[in-house]
Amino acid sequence: MISRQIEGIFSVPYQKYFENGNPHAQGDLLGAGIGLPVHRNDWWDVRELWSYPYYTLNIILGEGVGAYRNETGFQCQLTSGNFFFTFPGFKQQYGPAKGEPWGELYVSFAGDLFEWARSQNVISPQYPVWEMKRPERWVRRFQKLLQSAAPQTGHQSLHRSVRFLDEMMGMLDKAHPVQASKTEGDWFITACNMITSDLHHKVNWRAVASELGMSYHTFRLYFTRRAGMPPMRYREKVRIEKACDELIRNTHKSCKEIAFNLGYSDAHHFSIQFKKQMEMSPSQYRRKHAEE
Repeated sequence: MISRQIEGIFSVPYQKYFENGNPHAQGDLLGAGIGLPVHRNDWWDVRELWSYPYYTLNIILGEGVGAYRNETGFQCQLTSGNFFFTFPGFKQQYGPAKGEPWGELYVSFAGDLFEWARSQNVISPQYPVWEMKRPERWVRRFQKLLQSAAPQTGHQSLHRSVRFLDEMMGMLDKAHPVQASKTEGDWFITACNMITSDLHHKVNWRAVASELGMSYHTFRLYFTRRAGMPPMRYREKVRIEKACDELIRNTHKSCKEIAFNLGYSDAHHFSIQFKKQMEMSPSQYRRKHAEE
């Protein structure tokens, strides 16, 4: 699915704004386009890293999810609200997860102006992926620039590049870099352990997402697709499963004590949540299994 704000950006499923076959050495835009999110099952080879001889800015559109990694070992998830850079001669890989809808606005650029920007760490391979709010706002700003009349002179080309760099710096000021994933192995197993190891205290969901190298939006999206339910509901399911075990094995514990140990505010709230999943009260569940 695509948000209405994003959907309104597209006039056609795919649009190439321009290709520049004679770039200005001091700084120029080489090409740009925008693509409507589509399903692509075999779009990329997950084993291969590649590089280009120029820079690109890619803004992810739509609700699809994917991934990014590069030659330094940096890797993270990608979804709407992310944008990332590629750098000349710097190997990286990015693309959608299998079957995911994927769309992007891309701009390729090169020249002395952008080499200066890199030397000043305005853009840097150290921070290749960024996250921002309201991506449609910035897409429309870039569209206005990219759809303007093509430059006729070197001076006009450089002027357009300066305007592009200014817009890009404005977007960077409103965004923050995404941290690489800190986990090894399957992040989903790590996530499940993190949110269920302590059922008594509340979970700081944004801290969990950050530890996994994701924004909370990305974490919730990925987790829901893996578990078949949002992380909060998954944790509640585990709490009730633990309650069932406690009710049967520790008959000396009251329902109130079990509720407290599992982090419920009171026995009444525990009973309500228990009935939602088990279709009977904790006391009824205990009596039923005592009779078996």
